[in-house]
Amino acid sequence: MSWYVIVETDDGLSVASVADGGTAEETAVRLGGVLVDPGPYSNYEEAYDAMLEMPDADSED
Repeated sequence: MSWYVIVETDDGLSVASVADGGTAEETAVRLGGVLVDPGPYSNYEEAYDAMLEMPDADSED
């Protein structure tokens, strides 16, 4: 069963699925980004809600 993490790429934050046997870090690298929140989140909705709660770095100016 897969689980979910939050990754940041050039396109911004996104929820990514980590395959069985995989790691959060491997998933971030595969997507060309960095791991922001390793969770683990058991479902997409939970990870998405957590992502929406994250502060927007651009609005901190």
